[in-house]
Amino acid sequence: MDTERTVEAIQRYVLSPGETVEKTWTAPNWVSLRTRRYGYRATLADWAVAGQDWVSDAVRVVASGQPVFVTHGLLTPVRGEPLHLNEPEVMAELGRRVGAGLRPLAYAELLGELYSTRRIDRPVVHPFAATEGTPAGWLVREVDHFARVMVAPDAPAVAPPAFEQGVGGQWTLTFFSHNYYFVSEIATAVDVYAWTVTGGPDRPAAWERKPLAERLLLPV
Repeated sequence: MDTERTVEAIQRYVLSPGETVEKTWTAPNWVSLRTRRYGYRATLADWAVAGQDWVSDAVRVVASGQPVFVTHGLLTPVRGEPLHLNEPEVMAELGRRVGAGLRPLAYAELLGELYSTRRIDRPVVHPFAATEGTPAGWLVREVDHFARVMVAPDAPAVAPPAFEQGVGGQWTLTFFSHNYYFVSEIATAVDVYAWTVTGGPDRPAAWERKPLAERLLLPV
């Protein structure tokens, strides 16, 4: 991890206006910052986009302020400025690379995690995680996801991601995702979403997300 660029990106994109860093810790593969409001921990993310040759670092930043945990995504390209993926305009522009340097599944994975909260129509989306180490959202990769990965007996029917690309490079990506959160001290639940994303090399991506289930309680 380029820790210096990561610290600069967190200060520039993730911190709120007027929020100042009181202390910083760095190691080869992580960065921690402390402000008066939150603690921020940045680690290299295991997202598929990290394997693209134009990406230097893919970083997951978790802002912790008990009991709130908010996830941010940062991409540091080999050339150019860092990308704050929680900004819909930035994520839409990133969609220009789908099918041309960015695998569709990698793009779906980012949307599934970073756009897993109920409000995704704001200038900056803030996906909440149940704990500091729990992803804010999941991409559904298999039909039996809710039987194996996240046991939810009443979950709606889902399907693996599907990608179609036309002769002119226009494409459509469909997939399912879900979040995971606490509804009480002992009860957890998920919301399930169906996505249709469209784009092409000549325009930013656009998406439609439909809720299929809300507050689907998981077995204790």
